Amino acid sequence: MKSNLKSEDERKNLSAKLSYFKNECLLNSATSDHRFDQLLKIWDVTSEILWAQGYWKDYLQCGEIALDCATKLNKRDIEGRILNELGWAQMEQKEFDIAQRCFSESLQVFEMIGDRVGQGQSIRYMGVLHFRRHYFGLALKSYLEALKMAQDGLKLDPLNQRLLHQESEIHNVLGNFYFRLWNIKASHRELVAGLRGFRKLHKLYVAPTPTSSSTPNSYSYLYFQSAPLLNLGRVAMLSGRYRQAQRYFDRCDKLCKRIDRPDTRAGALFRKAELAKLQGKNKEAEELAKEAEEIANKEVPPLRNRVQDFRSQMQGNRRKQFKAVSDKIRMVVTLSIDLLLNAPLVLLQSIGYYTWFLGAKLAAKMRR
Repeated sequence: MKSNLKSEDERKNLSAKLSYFKNECLLNSATSDHRFDQLLKIWDVTSEILWAQGYWKDYLQCGEIALDCATKLNKRDIEGRILNELGWAQMEQKEFDIAQRCFSESLQVFEMIGDRVGQGQSIRYMGVLHFRRHYFGLALKSYLEALKMAQDGLKLDPLNQRLLHQESEIHNVLGNFYFRLWNIKASHRELVAGLRGFRKLHKLYVAPTPTSSSTPNSYSYLYFQSAPLLNLGRVAMLSGRYRQAQRYFDRCDKLCKRIDRPDTRAGALFRKAELAKLQGKNKEAEELAKEAEEIANKEVPPLRNRVQDFRSQMQGNRRKQFKAVSDKIRMVVTLSIDLLLNAPLVLLQSIGYYTWFLGAKLAAKMRR
């Protein structure tokens, strides 16, 4: 497919095309399977483009068409895969209840057909959903369960692409998990492992989706390297290693421009704005935040809102500052209760790491 789908008209035509193939599939004729293969091929290629460009609304609309067709034709493996894909897209839009329903249904499908790799993916996605809801104890349980499933599978098939991908993804989300609990050493270790895994996959395989054809628009494993790079920059920034943080953010920004990934590029610019503010470069911070907001404006509403709050706080908006503090307090209370119930040892460790961090920060101020 030569189009990059950046035109709204092109995306509308894509939806109409998928609807046509869906209707052809459901005629129960001798050509139904062939038509479904055509529909799936279009979805596999175009969904990569829509995902990479952050066109979530169009992604969901087209994905629902493909899912409905797979369900009615009893293509259970495809049904489970698309349910996970749509669940993730819903999660990006903070439609958490819908995302949970998608992940739960996909897990049931994969359990029914005995697909262990698919089960692991559904469990990992559920872990990310728990994490975003600040249910950290439940998130950790899901991550570790999915990681064990992937590593057990790799013992039997060391070069399995889906398992290697899953293992790398879990290392990245674990890195983000430990970062939020102030365990900098563990966070750095997991993020480096995730980045190395995606670099290995980039050398071994052309594209992340074994079933899709390689096209000029297909994103490669470079796409997945941007997240650990961004998170490693956050770890360095929290640790006070500002030069290293700047290098990671710059590498992420450069990579996102190269592969045309606007959602994570907006995230990189936002983190660079935060870093500039920490260094007292308020004018630079405002310029970076403004650029991040412009990129995130249409396709990444949650990030756009965070950037707007950041800019308001920089401009001295006390209401926004109070809201940011109250939101953080609410988050800490939620995750603390969840960790106490599901992972009490992790809660105690995080308190220790945070206490150490505050002590180190105070000692650094006293030396000045």
